[in-house]
Parts: sequence; C-alpha cells; structure tokens
Amino acid sequence: MPSDQDITLNIATPRGAFTETFDKNTKVEEVIAFAIEKMGLTPGEQFDLVQDGTVLQPVTRPLVSFGLKDGDKLELVATGSGV
Repeated sequence: MPSDQDITLNIATPRGAFTETFDKNTKVEEVIAFAIEKMGLTPGEQFDLVQDGTVLQPVTRPLVSFGLKDGDKLELVATGSGV
C-alpha cells in the first residue's frame, strides 16, 4: 500500500502506457529516465513529461512541486531528434 510520501501516476509513452508509484520527491528527470528504460525507448532521445498540455519543467524539480495527485495522467513526449 502506497504511503503519503508516494504518488501513483499513469504515464503514456510512444510505446504504450504504464502505471507506476514514485516517491513524491522524485525529480521529473528521474521519472523520464525510468520511463525510457521501462518502455525500451531510445536513451539518446529527448523527452518531456507533460500534464494537460503543460511541460513539467524544470526537470530538476520534484513531482510534489507540481501539485500532482494520485492517478494523474502524464504523457512522455519525444521532443528531440535523438542525434
């Protein structure tokens, strides 16, 4: 059972969606790296984490600082050429 320090997010990626529980203090960049590895995406590709059309930036901020709630839906969006 997740604690109050945890948040469960639904993350859509170019390779499908998944649900994962993170510590609320996990940085956005760590969530992006986790999603890339979990879904087998190209590690050199540039991705943004987006909620309702808003990019979660800067990526060095923790999840809790964006006011996310359990069950929120995010999108991992490719933004670069990966070159």
